[in-house]
Formats: sequence, structure tokens, C-alpha cells
Amino acid sequence: MSKREQTTGKPKRPTPKTAAERADKRSSGGKTREFRSRAEREAYTQRIVVLGTVITIAVVAVLLIGALVFQQLIIPNLAVATINGQNISVAEFQQRVRFERVLSIQRLNNAISFYQQIGQDPSQLLQQEPYGTWWNELSLPEQMGNRVLTDMINDRLVRDAAGQMQITVSEEQVQRAIDEFFGFNAPLPVVNGVQITATPTTVPTVTPTPLVTRTPSPTPTETPTPTGTPTPTGTPTLDPSITPTATLEITATGTPFPTLPPTAPPSDNERIDQFNNTLSGFYELIISETGMSYADIRRYFETQALREALCEAVCGIGETATYANIRHILVATEEEANNVIAALNAGESFADLARAVSTDTGSGARGGELGWAPIDRFVTSYVDEFAAAARDAAIGAIVGPVQSQFGYHIIQVMGREARALNPQQVEQAEQAAFEQWLEDRRTAEGVSVAEYANVWSNYVPQDPAFQVLQQ
Repeated sequence: MSKREQTTGKPKRPTPKTAAERADKRSSGGKTREFRSRAEREAYTQRIVVLGTVITIAVVAVLLIGALVFQQLIIPNLAVATINGQNISVAEFQQRVRFERVLSIQRLNNAISFYQQIGQDPSQLLQQEPYGTWWNELSLPEQMGNRVLTDMINDRLVRDAAGQMQITVSEEQVQRAIDEFFGFNAPLPVVNGVQITATPTTVPTVTPTPLVTRTPSPTPTETPTPTGTPTPTGTPTLDPSITPTATLEITATGTPFPTLPPTAPPSDNERIDQFNNTLSGFYELIISETGMSYADIRRYFETQALREALCEAVCGIGETATYANIRHILVATEEEANNVIAALNAGESFADLARAVSTDTGSGARGGELGWAPIDRFVTSYVDEFAAAARDAAIGAIVGPVQSQFGYHIIQVMGREARALNPQQVEQAEQAAFEQWLEDRRTAEGVSVAEYANVWSNYVPQDPAFQVLQQ
């Protein structure tokens, strides 16, 4: 059969003439695609680009909205600590850090200004407490954050314990906490020759009026004492439409930070106005820098008043403490201490051995004599191990070796007696006892405390105002 005879008789497909037609045929599996003009192809490409752009914008928008939601809603509500099932949020933590920062900066600025005015080098101030601690906390945000978180946890423990023990504070106690913040005492002023009688103080609110008290610190410290005329104060009011029937004149008895003496002593009423203006500025500064309300600030001082009331209930510090007349010999090793004890038991002179071998050269030169000092748990200048041994020792007995961070002590208590404490010692003892109570409270039965360091350490706010202080 010839080739012509082998054909099917069906019409043949036209052979592609151009490269574009051949490419279309290959890409369509051998089938020729519908021909598109150049304008159609460009329009199609443009639609693809627009669609891709829209999708990209939508994805970016979703990511931005997600980030905003995370920043504005999720992060502020993260817990930095949990106390008895109640969270302290990042937002609360950051607000308190900013509050404490403002307080520290104001105190440091006032103290530095005072030193500059009297011709002293302000750098000397940072060698004193609490100024050195305030400066370090401002320089090291995590240090301040750690301290603030501890304070906030303790505040919750205080409020919970006070509620369980049905301890409350009056407006007068809150006002006293406010006054103590600045170390003020408030005698009443004389107006037109008449002594004003006191009226009950009320809660400070929208009207910026006196609200300031010394922030309690674990250890009381000496601070510069101003030599100028005392600064007065007034009575804060809750409702700005209510006019106080009397104002109080505040006399400074020792402020946490020094203030400059005025060039000319103002009148009593002028001083009252000056104080109210100062306090108004304090309120406005706190609110603008931290976002706190007047109610938030008052709650801070209410907690300080609750601390004091709770301490009176749980600390048990009286007006007296046990004092002991002690002498000791300090050596480096336990073997040396046992040799000294053996020598004393054999009749050697305590004083001679102290002069010969004690590494405490100060007391050693006096034959080991330390003199009279308090040895109560919260009223003592001795390390815990030494004070405990002195409390338990029989009079005249040789006690030891007692190990401490300094070495090994051989102790002899020559006498013990109760002595009255001065107000500073009582305050110091109460603070130490209360700090120990708070520490014990964390692990008490029925109390649960959890800190989330991986959260709070990432969200300690930075404070640009500190840069002004450093200049």
C-alpha cells in the first residue's frame, strides 16, 4: 500500500510557525493555547502584581495588629509574680518602678543641689546611704526592679495578713504615714492670735494637697539635716469643693533629704502655701511620670500605715533589750581555738592570750574586751552566731569555738542586764523584726509566692529622666 493510501483521511494540525507558538504548544502538553496579545499579557501580569501587593500588605497589617495587641494587651497583663493566687501584672510592676524612680531622682536632686549650694562635692553624697543605693538602682534597672518586686510582694503579704488579723488603719494613721515620708511634725498654726484646733484629716483626692511620707527602708540611715526655717503643711481634702476649716503648720524635724534655707523667713501662712504648692507639684509629677491616680498614691501610703500597724501586732519589740559585757579571742582555725580553750582551762590569763593571739587586734589590745552591747536578735551589732552564743552562755563560762564569717571565737560573758533602748534602736529593731517576719511569711503554711524572673527582668522600664540627673 502506498503512503498516500496509509493516511487516515483526517485533516492534519497546522505546524506552529513561530517560537512563541511552539512554546505555547509545549507548555500546554502539546495543545496550542489560546493566543494572547501583548496588552492582555501585561494586564494579566499587572493583576498578579497587584494581588501579591494586596496580600503582602494584608499580612503586614495582621502582623502589626498582632504586635500591637501583644504590646498593649498581652504584655501588660503578664504576671511577674503570684501571691496566694493573685497576680502582679507587668503594668502594675512598671508603674511602681516608675514611681520609685521619681522618688529616688527627686531625693537625689534635692540632696545634690544642697551640697552644691554649700560648696561641697556632690560625689561625697554617693558614699552615704541611702543615697548610694538610690544611685545604684537608677544606674542598674534590674537592681531596682528586683527591689521593687520584693516590695510589691511584701505589700500583698501585708494586706493579706492584715485582712486575716482584721487590722485596719484610720485616716489619721494614713496621714501620719504621709507626714513621715517627709519627716514632718505638724504643730497647729496661730491665726490672728488664736490657736487653731485640729480637725480630722480626710483622704487626699483631686485637689493636690499634702501627700508625702518617708519610704520605709530596712536600715535607718543618717541624712544631712537642713539648717533653714522649717517647712509647713496643710490638711489634705477629699473633695475639691470642700474647704478645710483649718490648716496645719508643719515643722521639719529631720527630712530624708536636705532643703535649702530661705533667704528671709516667710510668715506661717506663707510657709503653709509654700508647702501646699510643693505637694501639688509632687502629685502632678508622680501622675505625669507614672500614670498613677491620686487614689493609687494614697493606697501606697495606706500600705505603709498597714505595715506599721501589722508590725506592732507581730514584731513584739519592747522598749528594752538585753545587753552583755563580753570579751573574746578570735583565731583563724578551729584547732587554734581549741588550743586557746585548753590554755584557758589550764589557768592561762584570758587577757594575755587575747593580746598574744587574737586576730581582732582592736579588742585584742584591750585584753579581748568588747564592753557592753545589745545582744537581742534584732538589736545587736554582732553577727548572728556570736550574739546567739552570748545570749545562751553562762556568766563567766568559756564558750567556743564559735564559728562566724570572721573566724573562730572564744567568748566569755562577764555580765548581762536589761537596758532601755533609744527611739532609733527601737525603730531599727522593729524594722529588722518585720523584715524577718515577711521573709518567714513567704514560706508559711497556706501562703504561696511565685516570682517570674524571666518575665519581670525583661520589662523593667527605662527612665530618660535619669539622664538629666547625671549631667
